[in-house]
Order: sequence, then C-alpha cells, then structure tokens
Amino acid sequence: MLTDYRGYTDFVNSVDSTPSMSSTQARLGAEDINGTQFSVGKSGGLSFEFYIFKNESNAATVAISQSGIAAIDDYIYYDTINDSLWLGAYSTTDENCIFFIKNAKEITDKTHYSNPCTLSGISIYPNAQYTAFAASGTELYIAYTNDGTSYLQRAKIEGQNDSFTITTIGNPQSTQDMGVDGQITDIVIHYDGYVYVLVSQNGEKYVTDAYLTNESTNTLYSRGAILRLYSTSNGFKVSAKTGWTESARTIYTKGTAPAKLINSSTTNKTAIEFLKNFESGVSLYIPNYSQRNSHFYGPRRFVAIKPKELAIADSGANIMLPEYDIKKTTGGFFKHNRVVNVDLYKFAIDSNSVVDLNSISFVAASINTTIGFSTEGYNGATEADE
Repeated sequence: MLTDYRGYTDFVNSVDSTPSMSSTQARLGAEDINGTQFSVGKSGGLSFEFYIFKNESNAATVAISQSGIAAIDDYIYYDTINDSLWLGAYSTTDENCIFFIKNAKEITDKTHYSNPCTLSGISIYPNAQYTAFAASGTELYIAYTNDGTSYLQRAKIEGQNDSFTITTIGNPQSTQDMGVDGQITDIVIHYDGYVYVLVSQNGEKYVTDAYLTNESTNTLYSRGAILRLYSTSNGFKVSAKTGWTESARTIYTKGTAPAKLINSSTTNKTAIEFLKNFESGVSLYIPNYSQRNSHFYGPRRFVAIKPKELAIADSGANIMLPEYDIKKTTGGFFKHNRVVNVDLYKFAIDSNSVVDLNSISFVAASINTTIGFSTEGYNGATEADE
C-alpha cells in the first residue's frame, strides 16, 4: 500500500522502480487479513465525515456530529491481531475532545457519533497536531506534536464506539527522551509483542521538508529511525533503534564562480549569490550516499506488516553545494523516495530490499533556490557524487 504526497493511496502486490498511482482520491488505506481492501477519505467543515470504501464499492459514512473536528494525520489503523479497523479524530476547539472508532470495516450504513472519549490522565493540547495512533484490544498509543516537540503516550482504551474511556499509562515521552528527534509518523503494534514507531526529521528545524529557506540556514535534516518499544507497568521503554543518523557532516560552497557563469542568466546569478552565503558551511544530519542502504532519509509510513519484516516508505533529500574551481559543479538537490524492509530478527534495514521509486513522491520536498544547473562548462552534481 503506497500513499503519495497528495494523500492518494494505491494497493500494490509488489514494488518496482516505476510504479504509477491509479488513485485520484485523497484517501488512506489498509488491507485486512482476508485480503479485503479498505480505503478511507475524509471531509471537514461543520459536519466531519469519514468515507469507508470496501474494495472500492460504494462508501459507508461515519459522521462525527460536532464542528471543529480534524482527522489525526495518519487517521486509519488496522489491528492485525484482532482484525479491527480503527479511525481517529480530535477537536480543534475543545482540548478534551477526541474520537476513536473501532470495527469501522463493519459499518455499512451512515452512522453518527457525538460522544468523545472520556479521558483520564491524558491532556489534549489545543494547539497540538496529532500525527499517528495504534490500537489493539485495550492497548492504545497516540503520537502528537506540541510546541515543536513530538510525544508518544501509551494508554488503555475501554468500551465501545461513542462510549470509550481512555486512561493513560505512565507519562508521555518525547522523541528526544527516546534517543532521537523529529516527528512520529507511524506506529504499529506487532504480532511479536513489540510496538514499532517511525520517527522522521526533514528539512530545517521548524520547516518540514523545505531546504535552504534563507541565507542564515546553518543546519539541514533528512534522517529518521524505527524504534522498537516494549510495555512496562508505568508506560514503555525503547529496546532498540535502527537507521538513525546520529552525527552531522559539514558541506561548503567552494571556489569562486567566474563572471561568465554569473552572467549566464538572471536566475543563475541570483542562485550563485544566494549560495555564496554557505561558504562557511552547512551542517547536514543526512546519511552519506554510502549509508543509503543502512540509514533512513525520513521514514513516513508502514506500507506492509509481516511477521518477520516491516516494509516502510522512506522519503527525504540530500544536498551538495557548488564547487566552482576544481570540480566545476553547481551543486545538486537529490530527492529520495523508496521502499525499504526492516528485518525484525536482525532489527536492521535489509540492504537487498531497497527499491528506489522514480515516479512517486511520498512528500513534496523543496529547495528555495536554483541548484545543480548546467551551463558554460559547469554541470550539476550527479547522484553518484553524493
């Protein structure tokens, strides 16, 4: 199951380098243990609704009868252990109002819900962005970002639709508490008893998936990790992580662009002047090209869940600054969109599983300048130069 930057989702049996998206609707999807495919769209406004399509048949509708409702970013979760499809939403105006819908795949007609979950020990922050959740039986993990920091909370969820009670287990932990940084993008409660969490940090510190946004930029990120957690009596602990780029490397704009290159076009002149700001260096928390088969650029979503491995959509970017004098290059901006498998026994990326995608972008990464242009004997860096 692949979801691109527009939110379009397609179900695929295998992944090669040139997949195409046949979907033209912004939906998220899941496939159950019987092979039935569910895709779910949403609409906001005064009447918030989820639309549930079963094998692309006519949609059943779940309506939450309150205004100011927003979907959790990754608002669909399929519990493979209990064969249950969950949906999640929250209020943007009432900090104590959150909705979870269980067994959504059994809904065949329009159904209305109006009672948010009763919360015990959990704080719903009015300015928070809820990014992902996972539910299995009474176990619930929910991720949110508040004031620029991403947190994970474990809780117990009991009851039925329209009458859930959620009780926290322990305190929330930030990604920094868990030994990484960035935003939690997806969660799965696995058959093996562990909980797996994807964390992605991309772009600049407070600007996701945008690079070199201004002349004072000094640090860029395109990294991530998968964390393996186990439950404890007072919450959870991290047992392992993999794929994380721990330290930075520094790149520089080198050399002097000749007048002929500067004057080759107004666009090129503007770019050369902008990139001159980075002669003192930019720190990159981005894998080297040689590390691409062991490190993440930015894991975004689990695309397949198996007993022995997890397939993950990984997306990010790398950058090279100009080296005018010796290499005669004008730099380069390289977007990476791929699917990688994590071997759960070795708990490492399977280097033989990495598939680079040429026709799908999982995120809309951007750079605020022209870089990597070719003219007047100068060329953009190539991916091999990374």
